[in-house]
Amino acid sequence: MSPSLRSPSFHSSLLRRCIQLHHHASPTSITIRHKHQVRVILTRDLPEGQMRGIYAGEVHNVAAGYARNYLIPKKMAVYATPRNFERCGLIDPDIAAREEEAEAKKSDGDEEENVDLKAADILRKYLRNKSVKLIRNVDPNVPTMCHPGHVSAKNIRDKLSKQLKIDLEDHETIHIRNEPIVGIEEMDEKEVMQIIMGMDGMATEKDNKEGEDGDSTKEESSASAEATADETKDCDTKVKQLGDYLAKITLAGGYVVPLHFRIERR
Repeated sequence: MSPSLRSPSFHSSLLRRCIQLHHHASPTSITIRHKHQVRVILTRDLPEGQMRGIYAGEVHNVAAGYARNYLIPKKMAVYATPRNFERCGLIDPDIAAREEEAEAKKSDGDEEENVDLKAADILRKYLRNKSVKLIRNVDPNVPTMCHPGHVSAKNIRDKLSKQLKIDLEDHETIHIRNEPIVGIEEMDEKEVMQIIMGMDGMATEKDNKEGEDGDSTKEESSASAEATADETKDCDTKVKQLGDYLAKITLAGGYVVPLHFRIERR
């Protein structure tokens, strides 16, 4: 005797079986090859015949003629419509499988995001009270300026590796704020982050000023494209003046970490 289609425990095991069939079984594995097939919900067990081993409550693809001329008239099955799923108290396994797949993708994405966030937090805490020191020769006539040479994002990347043993990946970028900051060591983390996040605004303002004399629409489009490209590589800024500076390290997931670096006289 078939179990009740409205039994909760029956539905749980049945749904798992239907989802497995959805992933692994082809329609032709349970019926003869036909040009046209339809989905049906079995209302009775079919232990014998061409669909042997099929049980009440399962959803299968069958030949349209087999459903129309045999299963439906003999009340062994009903067509797999939303209304019939509701009447039988069942969940469509195709919908359940799609939801399960979407949830799995979401979980994978959340897990990856959590890993990126954790990595950013660890680096931020490690660099909180540290600075990278770069030594340069200076111009005898202007002792506050490097001469010859300068400090670039590549110099900072190399110094991070040698001085603090931090090797950034190629996709992890460094952008320099090209103005020295007075009193940076007395600033709290919130103030430092505000300066770092304001670097994008400074770049946008600079681009807008440069485009005032030209075609504004074309200049804005060009500036936007350049900004997008710049996010994926180190900046081209070159600093020549001695002093304390901030750089923005952008990690996977778009997480930002501030870096204090100092240019000193040799």
